[in-house]
Amino acid sequence: MKKKLFLSLAAVLLMLVQLILLLPVGAFADETTALTEQELPVSAYRPPEIEQAKSALVYNFENDMMLFEHNITERLYPTSTAKLMTAIVAYEKLKDNLGDSITITKAMMDEVVGNNVGLMEGEIVTAEQMLSVLLVNSANDAAIVLAYAAYGSVEAFVAQMNEKAAWLGAYDTYYANPTGMHNDAMVTTAKDTAIIAKYAYSIPLIVELTSTPKYVMEGTNMSDYRNIYNRNCLISKYYNTNYYYERALGLNAGSTTQGGYCIAAVAEDPASGLTYLVVVMGAEGEDATVYSYINAIELFDWAFEAYGYTEVLSANKFICELDVELSSTLDYVTLVPERSISVYLPTDVDPATDIRISYNTFEDSLDAPVEKGQTAGTITVLHGEDILGSCALVTTSDIARSEFLYFLARVRVFVQGRFFIATMVSFVVLSVLYVFIKASYKEKKMRSRSMRH
Repeated sequence: MKKKLFLSLAAVLLMLVQLILLLPVGAFADETTALTEQELPVSAYRPPEIEQAKSALVYNFENDMMLFEHNITERLYPTSTAKLMTAIVAYEKLKDNLGDSITITKAMMDEVVGNNVGLMEGEIVTAEQMLSVLLVNSANDAAIVLAYAAYGSVEAFVAQMNEKAAWLGAYDTYYANPTGMHNDAMVTTAKDTAIIAKYAYSIPLIVELTSTPKYVMEGTNMSDYRNIYNRNCLISKYYNTNYYYERALGLNAGSTTQGGYCIAAVAEDPASGLTYLVVVMGAEGEDATVYSYINAIELFDWAFEAYGYTEVLSANKFICELDVELSSTLDYVTLVPERSISVYLPTDVDPATDIRISYNTFEDSLDAPVEKGQTAGTITVLHGEDILGSCALVTTSDIARSEFLYFLARVRVFVQGRFFIATMVSFVVLSVLYVFIKASYKEKKMRSRSMRH
């Protein structure tokens, strides 16, 4: 019986040790919440009413964001905005040979109608001069010369224009000539014009030339120098002083009787670091009033006023404190955002009331040593349910470790460890067994002595 009892106690001991060794050290919950990014909040500053124009839009470059749309997929005549594609195709074909000479032929001049700078058969010019004249003055004779110089004929050049439009995704655009002169088959949309204008804006030379109020074309073998003025009245006051816009950078403006007045213009505000593209198509003109310019200026002013960068989180903002263990100098450390966060938002958004933050720390406390700038969590900035940005939470100071407290902590960890506990349990159980067995042995020995007596 005693032997069986001993074996049972030993089995219990073994089970206790196994249970202790299998106990989990800790449990961790990983809970994440996915928030879908939404569109830019609507500004309280209402956009202007589009006056006597068929379509219009406003686009912001820095944030790749459309802010305003009005009938942007309606098919309309491109008028002079077609020259943006003319410039793109000519530049990409001739950019390595802009200084080469081009002799103007009769075939070229026979195709010129509309606005021109008086180029003549037999005149020798360069591709660079023609690109400058095209983009500054929107001259049709320069467009024809570039078409021949680049691809040998207007037909071949126009085929490249349409191929490039399709490549850019301007699927509702079709060109019949490089000048923008009216053709019933030649159509585009404000959306497509914006796509093409965005691409043109990515070419520095096109931006530089369309931003030039006046270009002086050097004399040729058949002409003295020519003063070429920009026909975009946002850029130059030469043709009309009413629409000059200080923040304008180009790109193109023009009109036809059938297509009305059209403009694809870019403006920037160095103070805010923002750049906008405005497209207005099919606008009317009355006497000295041109509604493409009126709408463009009003849309630019609205965009600059209604939207901007707002600091929604400061790197100096106190977020929380974390307890610090193992230090004899400080028992907590302050956490702040790793960096400031500025977001493109309506200017009427008030960070104090409209913005909220959500943060979490990786642990409930930190063990010294702690280094200044050490990542201890994350913080997320939200507007409603929209995530505006996130960054790390970092510590604000260095905190040294107390070696004595560290030693005590190591001892505590060891004492609380599974191996130590299992060892102590085993020791206690074995001690009990030892006492029990020794007592049993003494009792048996005493019985044996009494039986002999």
